[in-house]
Amino acid sequence: MTIADRPKGFARILADYQWKVGHRLDRIGCWLLRHAPASGRAYAMVISRRRPQLRRYPGWTFAAEYYIERRWTALRRAALWDCALEHGLVVPLRLPWYAGSSVDVTLGNDHSLCLYVSGSFEPNEFVFLDRVLAPGMVVVDVGANDGLYTIFAACRVGSTGRVVSFEPSSRERAKLQLNVDHNNLKNVVVVPSALGAAAGHAQLHIAPELHSGHNTLGYFAYEDVVAVHSESVAVETLDAVVGKLGLPRVDCMKIDVEGSEVSVLEGARHVLETWRPILLIEANESALSSQGASTAMLVETLRADSGYEILVFSPSTGGVELLTDEAKLSANIVAVPKERVAEILSKA
Repeated sequence: MTIADRPKGFARILADYQWKVGHRLDRIGCWLLRHAPASGRAYAMVISRRRPQLRRYPGWTFAAEYYIERRWTALRRAALWDCALEHGLVVPLRLPWYAGSSVDVTLGNDHSLCLYVSGSFEPNEFVFLDRVLAPGMVVVDVGANDGLYTIFAACRVGSTGRVVSFEPSSRERAKLQLNVDHNNLKNVVVVPSALGAAAGHAQLHIAPELHSGHNTLGYFAYEDVVAVHSESVAVETLDAVVGKLGLPRVDCMKIDVEGSEVSVLEGARHVLETWRPILLIEANESALSSQGASTAMLVETLRADSGYEILVFSPSTGGVELLTDEAKLSANIVAVPKERVAEILSKA
């Protein structure tokens, strides 16, 4: 902001007043978290956002409401988040989520920075899923983490549908199961395995609690993330698990496995050929390269090997559109069977 852009007159007085009020509230809130935790959590919930609405957010990026928009209320919540992180406080909160559900978060990590401080998490992806999921469908969530997608999908497919959630990390799986249980989701099966191209075992590198969504079978995509420990985990193929569970079909899959996406697809060839599910996949070049793959390989595997077409999330509309030679991949991509492109685009 230049000098010419600074508020003047009454606007400046109001801005100064808001800053002073916000600063005072931040001090009070942090004191409560440290010295009166129950009251601190109550205050944290009072200033939390209402239930998120399903609507597109063109150009959404991680914690945009805080980092970019600098919303006044987001700044107040961020002060509590920073306080919890700085002082090592465990501040659990239960937040409203889509479709009448709720999710548990703990202040001081990436998930709560999005959900609590900013109030949104990958909103365009959830709008897309809302338009393509229907009661009775079978959804597979690969790399479920705390269960944000699992909970949403379970609510959308209803009691006649099923959700199978894969989460190999014992720490994240406990959070996932807690969220499934307190939402009373009887249509969810949690599988404590990683998925890959072949069955076996592997070392899962566990990220710090701050970046709990970055657990990986390869190397961390970000240099500032260092493993706190590792776990030996079972690796299965999706084809084998689908047969073992006796799933009647697979209608939709979300795959976010920090670089193992291509490997997961290789172990799901029968599912892709037989059921032709819609795929929502993370496309992170750094994560993929840590496991000998790339976004180009991911796209080629989907297009040439499986007969899928690639859709990306438009930065200008938040909706999905066909990937062209001129366009860049979005952080998450959608892969749909070539024979269903027109149908999916008409819904999305």
